[in-house]
Amino acid sequence: MAAFRALLDLCKRRGFLYQSAEIYGGLRGAYDYGPLGVELKKNILNSWWQRHVYWRDDVVGLDTSILTPHPVLKASGHVDEFTDLLVDCVLTKERFRPDKAPTLEFISSKDTPGGRIPVEAPDKATAKAWQQLIQEQIAPGIQTTLEGKRIMLHVNSFVKPDAKGEGGRIDFVSASMPEQSISLEYNGYVEPNSNSPFLTASRPFNLMFKTFLDPIDPIDRVIQTATSQEQQNKSQGAIREAVDQVLKPSTVYLRPETAQGVFINFEQVTRTMNKRPPFGIAQVGKSFRNEIRLEHGIFRTPEFEQLELEYFIPPWESSHWFKYWRELRFKWWLEHACHKENFRQRDHEKNEMAHYASSCTDVEYKYPWGWGEVEGVAHRGNYDLTQHIKNSNAAFEVVEDEVRVSPSVMEVDECLIPTEKPARYVPHVIESSCGLNRTMLAYLCDAFHQVSEGNNKPPRSILRLHPRLAPVKCAVMPLTGKPEFMPLAESIAKSLRRRGWFTMVEAQKLKIGKRYYRHDEIGTPWCVTVDYQSLEDETVTIRDRDTGNQQRMHWRDIQRFIGDKLMDDEEL
Repeated sequence: MAAFRALLDLCKRRGFLYQSAEIYGGLRGAYDYGPLGVELKKNILNSWWQRHVYWRDDVVGLDTSILTPHPVLKASGHVDEFTDLLVDCVLTKERFRPDKAPTLEFISSKDTPGGRIPVEAPDKATAKAWQQLIQEQIAPGIQTTLEGKRIMLHVNSFVKPDAKGEGGRIDFVSASMPEQSISLEYNGYVEPNSNSPFLTASRPFNLMFKTFLDPIDPIDRVIQTATSQEQQNKSQGAIREAVDQVLKPSTVYLRPETAQGVFINFEQVTRTMNKRPPFGIAQVGKSFRNEIRLEHGIFRTPEFEQLELEYFIPPWESSHWFKYWRELRFKWWLEHACHKENFRQRDHEKNEMAHYASSCTDVEYKYPWGWGEVEGVAHRGNYDLTQHIKNSNAAFEVVEDEVRVSPSVMEVDECLIPTEKPARYVPHVIESSCGLNRTMLAYLCDAFHQVSEGNNKPPRSILRLHPRLAPVKCAVMPLTGKPEFMPLAESIAKSLRRRGWFTMVEAQKLKIGKRYYRHDEIGTPWCVTVDYQSLEDETVTIRDRDTGNQQRMHWRDIQRFIGDKLMDDEEL
């Protein structure tokens, strides 16, 4: 984690990431992307879009509204089903998801039959306050001791919960009667940061951000409805239901995924672009989720960007296309990686798949804190289109005079082929959903290297980003700050910028080696040095970031040299 902290420091110091609204204390989980962060995100997005739209004749793009009306997300199941379980710690006041929380940590003890549970506080003063809170309010009568920042809870016995998370129990030692116990229910997890077992029962928490598209302040309507004569003496639940009904016509959501915008435009895309399955619709855009726990910088945030592809297929070809996209997407990840061994695919177990999915494979990256999902490839079946047909009577059914099998398809499920003529079916969908923020973080972690300089010097940092992803493609460096070098340096930079490559002129009064190292730190693949010989024969030196190798060439050849290096001749 020390290396990860060094990477985050580099990102802030060099212009990849800033804390949003930092001058006002910041906003938890919100980040702004600086000049280099914007370029890195754009380059990742461009690589993805190029591969999945420009290189193919069966995928088109779409950009749908962020604001989504209630009926769309009601039909898709998000209003009722898009929830996580939420647990509060009554000691630390932290909220977390129980499925991501650790199990209880015990310390064996000679003095206590069942051992001791250490509760970790951030400092000694907090530990003392927590101990008082436990003894006086949370669990009066249990025996505790204070060891620096740790509160030790003395335990007589411990029973693990069953597979359903039920039946678990912790029997604490009573301070006044050690032979007796004070029992607490244990469901198999504790608060992640402190190891505290003092938790509320889990409850569902909808992850969507709700807002209102209405010229009238919705709070006024809430007050009017809740305080009306009709609602007096009713239960809180009944009042809440009445308020929801009043607000329902103006209720909209910030979309929790980009996919639903694609599904509800399916018929319009097929009609205007004359597309028939198999074909795909790609979309890049912001999504919003009211995450319970925000963590690891930009890994989990309430606002994030998605790279999503919905590929519509005849049902009888679904097995083939799921395997196809599963393989193709993983190939893209490895192509840009320094350490391919830190990327893997993991198939979902039946009990962890979304209710609409029949198969799902995650691409995971080994972050400093462990494996984390960066993309999911899922076979969504025809759930989404069918739901929107039921709720809107949309014309999403495909009608064909005769059944066709795509020439490239090697695996066909014949039992799903319609027998009537004309053939009618609702397409199945293979979805590739990739988080752009997590992708950026994964490639930054993958590229971050610390190189020892020896002689007790601190290590220097190098970002070995793939050249196509690197924010700055080239840095042009006049040997000194003398004005006679600048016209040629500017001409080189101008020629590269016109190719669409972010290029910087570095004319500071620093040794050339230090300027090289500054660009190694931000991942610049090539540095071009203009020196005295350049003024005589117009040749320059170009240096490679990863090898340190240098070669001499005419400055007009720099464009072709970099273009050849960036050329992507990988075939799909």
